[in-house]
Amino acid sequence: MNTSPIEMHELYNPAMKNSPEWRFVSDQVMGGVSEGQVFFNIEEESPCHCLTGLVSLENNGGFLQMQLVNLDQIGINYADYKGLYIEVKGNNHEYNLHLRTSQLWLPWQSFRQRFFAVEQWQRLFFPFEEFESYKTFSELNTKKIRRLGILAIGEAFESNICIRNLGLYR
Repeated sequence: MNTSPIEMHELYNPAMKNSPEWRFVSDQVMGGVSEGQVFFNIEEESPCHCLTGLVSLENNGGFLQMQLVNLDQIGINYADYKGLYIEVKGNNHEYNLHLRTSQLWLPWQSFRQRFFAVEQWQRLFFPFEEFESYKTFSELNTKKIRRLGILAIGEAFESNICIRNLGLYR
């Protein structure tokens, strides 16, 4: 995750004129009971969007998610870039960054990387080549990226993570 990018292209920043909107999804779509929300906030004078709530493992649950959708419709060739970066702050807990592509059919499939969100703003880099295939034999094809998610997943805990910037680097 430590690289020195030559060029960066912003995809999300709450100050951008046409910044994509974050959408909230929880395990309730499949019978879980986790509860949370995504909302606009100001953290240390930085506009951002935050995912907060309680992740529960009851009823086969276990996730809260903030996602950007329709990334395939913004006219970017992701194959021209080395990976993604995010500017994030959290509650000293592990989270996941998931990519969904048109290669995937089942809702639980994704390409993933884990990261730790500390209490101060930090910029993290996620090379595309380091995304792990989850419940699929497919390899990540960046030309087919459709959706990106930040997830609190896999254990019962209180989620509190904020994103102030997200983009691509090469």
